[in-house]
Amino acid sequence: MPLVPDFLAGRSPPDLYHAYLEPAFEPWARAMIEQMDPGGQVIDIACGTGLVSRLAAARPAIEHIEAIDVAPPMIAKARSLGAEAANKVTYSEASALDLPFENDRFDCALCQQGLQFFPDKVAGLREARRVLKPGAKGAFSTWCFAKDGLPVFDAFEDIVAQELGSDLVPFGPFAFGDRQTIARLAGEAGFRTVSLEAETRLSPLPDPRTIVLFDLCFVGRPASDGTLQPILDFTDPASDEVIERLVEHMERATAEYRQPNGSLLAPMRAHTLVVEA
Repeated sequence: MPLVPDFLAGRSPPDLYHAYLEPAFEPWARAMIEQMDPGGQVIDIACGTGLVSRLAAARPAIEHIEAIDVAPPMIAKARSLGAEAANKVTYSEASALDLPFENDRFDCALCQQGLQFFPDKVAGLREARRVLKPGAKGAFSTWCFAKDGLPVFDAFEDIVAQELGSDLVPFGPFAFGDRQTIARLAGEAGFRTVSLEAETRLSPLPDPRTIVLFDLCFVGRPASDGTLQPILDFTDPASDEVIERLVEHMERATAEYRQPNGSLLAPMRAHTLVVEA
C-alpha cells in the first residue's frame, strides 16, 4: 500500500490531530490556563478536539465552558474525548466570526492556535470582545514564524520549499507570527492589550517520518474554486519516492532533537496575546 494511505489507515483529520498535535499543544494549553486562571463562564474559541476545555474543566472556579469550532468533525471528536467533563463543557459547531452567544456573556475567553486561521481576524477578535463582559480578559496564542524559534518546522518548510515549491510555505499555522500585526489587529477590534509575549517551550513531537506523512496530508495549492489540492498523488508510487526523500532530509535535520524512542523533543515558540474587553 502507498505510504500515505497506509499511514492514514482510515483515520480522520481529528483522529490525527488528537494523536499527533495534542501532545505538542498540551504544555502550551496548561500554561495558558495557569496564566489566565479562568473562572465563571468561559468560552474556548476554535477548540479543535477540545484539549483546552478538557484541561480547564478541572478548575473548580469555572462554572461552565462553551467550546466552539467551525469544523463538525472536530466537535464530534471533542465530545467523544470529553465525556468525563460533559456536565461542565458544551461543544458546539460555530464560527469564530459569528459566535452564537449574547453580549457580555463570558468571564474569560481562551483561543489556542486558532486566530491565525480566522478568515477575518479583526472580525473574530471583535466577536470575542462582544461576548466578553466589560473588563473580562481573553488569551489568544499563535505560533511564531517557523524561522523564529520552531526549528523542526523551519527545517520542514525549507525541505518542502526546495523539493516541492517555495509557494507552499510558510505553512498556515506559522504564517501569523508578526508581533506588531497581532497587536494592531487587537487594537482595531477594540481590545486593550494587557500583554503580548513570545515564549519558548520544549514540546513533544512525533518522529520525522510521521511529521512528514501527517503534514503532507494538509499541505496543498488552492484551486480556482478555493479548495486545497494535494501537492502529490498519494496513490502514485512515484510520490512515495518523493516522500522517502523528504523523510531522509527531515531525519538528518532533526537528529539533535531525537529521543530514544524515535520521537522528537524540540523547542517551539509562540506569541500569547492577553487582552481586556
